[in-house]
Amino acid sequence: MKSRRSSLSMGRHARRSKLVALCLAAGFSLTSCGGSSYPKAKVAERLVAVCKSEYNLDVKAQVAGTTLGAQVEIPGLMDELRKFAPSTMPELPPVLVEGKYTPQALDFRMFSRGTFAKVEKKPAGDEGPREPSEPLKKLQQVSTALMRACLSTDAPLEFYKLVARDPGPDHLDILLSGHILDSKRAHMYAISISELQSRNEFSLRHQPEEVARAAVAGFVADLSRRPLPQLLSRYTAPSKRFGDLLPTVLAVAADLKGVKEENLKPEEWPARQVGKETVLVYLPLKPMGGKGAHLFSVQLQEEQGTLLAIEKLEDGSLPAQHRSLGPPKDWSNAFYLEAISLPEFVTEQIAKRVMSEFKSTEEPAAPPGNKPAVKPAPKGEPAAQPATIQDVTISLMGAAAYVTQNYNFKGFNEVSVVDALKGTHWVVPAAELPLYRRRNPPELKPIP
Repeated sequence: MKSRRSSLSMGRHARRSKLVALCLAAGFSLTSCGGSSYPKAKVAERLVAVCKSEYNLDVKAQVAGTTLGAQVEIPGLMDELRKFAPSTMPELPPVLVEGKYTPQALDFRMFSRGTFAKVEKKPAGDEGPREPSEPLKKLQQVSTALMRACLSTDAPLEFYKLVARDPGPDHLDILLSGHILDSKRAHMYAISISELQSRNEFSLRHQPEEVARAAVAGFVADLSRRPLPQLLSRYTAPSKRFGDLLPTVLAVAADLKGVKEENLKPEEWPARQVGKETVLVYLPLKPMGGKGAHLFSVQLQEEQGTLLAIEKLEDGSLPAQHRSLGPPKDWSNAFYLEAISLPEFVTEQIAKRVMSEFKSTEEPAAPPGNKPAVKPAPKGEPAAQPATIQDVTISLMGAAAYVTQNYNFKGFNEVSVVDALKGTHWVVPAAELPLYRRRNPPELKPIP
């Protein structure tokens, strides 16, 4: 299940998301299903070539499962986006929803805080494309090429993912992903650009390789500053036992004994993401007067890195299970692409829609010990009617009916919802979901 932190990404970056979506929409409007051919055997290779020949952009691309992914480095991208984002941390949404797919069921947990109300839906026309800055122009160009590949290939693709990497000091990535069917619908004007924007997934993350390098650099720096038990407690992954790493920790300490911290250059250590939550970091000893290397396996969690394993490589050669990755000096030429699954995509779509349907009716902050004040209604508008967790549950069932129908997803028997704070549990059979899209949905009773 996704963390509460990741569930907040939509609300936290809403203005950036809208700006990126509008920029990409401008590029999308230029795409065509005709023109260049993208045969399934060479769709990624062809995408890289098009980005280079038409836009002089160096792009990495690959296919994972039914997902076509591209990664591009765009200097200055985050500085550009910050111009359109609030400088202070926005208010947390009053309703949080997390979902996961289990065999034959869509399971959700809800968290709510304070008082909240249903957002009044207002018809919103699509904003016209704006003239993008140079970083956003590059983002648009890669998006255009990616969409062309998705719409023109005979490969059995369902999803696309774009990773825009800013090499600046913050080491941040923008991730945008979506369903190719939605892109086709927008191309045929079956859905609006606003609706396409609401269906796309947008998030920011710290670059996994940099998180892993920072974890290894901190560990190496602390070798001479912290006692061994504290060192292991601080850096060992929760799934590992202290004793598993002890021998290799002592080997690392021996190899780096006497090396000054200023002589460590983590930015030069090759790193390669090899799993959704796993990154390898290669620490060569030659620059520090030693022989061979140490290979660190780092686990990522909540944008923090902890150590899963450390291997001493006497001659610097990778162990057999990692040789297919190629020489560490070439790791930067590849990127990790996690295949998107339809069940995962559907649950995220449902959760995102429900969270966007409710707004807080309290002032952002209240003096200590005081009850939060209720937000006054805008002049000329009636006060918002308070909503309950029952209302959220009914909205979730309606969203589940809408999303599963959109993507013809039928691999489940029921939708289950739990109020994480009170433990109240609701279940609706899949066959009854369409009833919750009616103006007057049926009464929804919790399980006793």
